[in-house]
Amino acid sequence: MKFNNSKKYLKQLLANLCCSKCRNDFDVDSIIIKEQEGSTFICNLRCQICGKDFGDVVLNINSKSNNHYPMDIIDGPPPITSDDVIDAHRFIKNMK
Repeated sequence: MKFNNSKKYLKQLLANLCCSKCRNDFDVDSIIIKEQEGSTFICNLRCQICGKDFGDVVLNINSKSNNHYPMDIIDGPPPITSDDVIDAHRFIKNMK
């Protein structure tokens, strides 16, 4: 399966996503293919307006399906706090 045949699927997948820096909507040109194995693509996602690099994404495009649901943002863990750093320091200090 060629990536060009998947542009309509990519448009559906990116429908809910925008750049967190400039709020530009992502489009098909925001994705650069790095590798392809069958219908699985390893791609880089980059904003076409401000250039922010969002890193690599793995897309598995099912050509047998007519509908692809838009991707959602999955938030990671909360950032560490100063208390976390102090606790880690105490833990490491007590290991000696």
